[in-house]
Amino acid sequence: MNTDTSTKNNPSRKDVFRMFDRIAARYDFLHHFLSFYRDKVWRRRLAQQLPARDDLDVLDLATGTADQLLALFKTRKVKSGIGVDPAEKMLAIGRRKIEKKNLADKIKLLPGSAENLPFGNNTFDVVAISFGIRNVTNVTRALSEMHRVLRQGGRALILEFSLPRNRLIRKIYLLYFRKILPRLGGFIAGDRHAYHYLNETVEVFPYGEEFCALMRAAGFTGTRARPMTFGVATLYRGDKQ
Repeated sequence: MNTDTSTKNNPSRKDVFRMFDRIAARYDFLHHFLSFYRDKVWRRRLAQQLPARDDLDVLDLATGTADQLLALFKTRKVKSGIGVDPAEKMLAIGRRKIEKKNLADKIKLLPGSAENLPFGNNTFDVVAISFGIRNVTNVTRALSEMHRVLRQGGRALILEFSLPRNRLIRKIYLLYFRKILPRLGGFIAGDRHAYHYLNETVEVFPYGEEFCALMRAAGFTGTRARPMTFGVATLYRGDKQ
């Protein structure tokens, strides 16, 4: 299985953070609007999968504007959080949100890549990534890095778009994804390429059991995939023994 996402069959992920910086000002609104606000529900469901203990140290990759980190803190299980993302303009928006919530002493946002994490082994109780794993150049390396920085008994939680199994729902979904979403996103954000990139990457990215197999190859145990909203998104979970 080829887990390098920069092949001729895939849109290039090289410097993709520049695209996210271009749409940073409209990103939150568009992500909510174009998903019919389901993304907020999906993020809450990820937060519900935190380990059953308090005082967790959490790392959130592809953190963007920090929505997932803030959702994790709402559970009151998290002691400290670090968000990593290569898109500085997205991080700037996230920092303003964190300051507004008076959480700047507990949450730090840093520039960086999921494939080369600047943290030691066994540092975090949870590593999460929402709508970002398909944007990395090498999925295997990113998953291995996630496993490396987790403590024993730690958990990886991954939220990503996927394709519905039902043929009718998939047909409707792909019509929206291929024809309507790029036009709407392009009109509002002024960057139609960004929303063509979204549907192109989702359609070629492994999901379901295929993605669980990648997690197991990186060392995760107890892997499971939970489709949500007819399968347009999937929540993955894996633990480090």
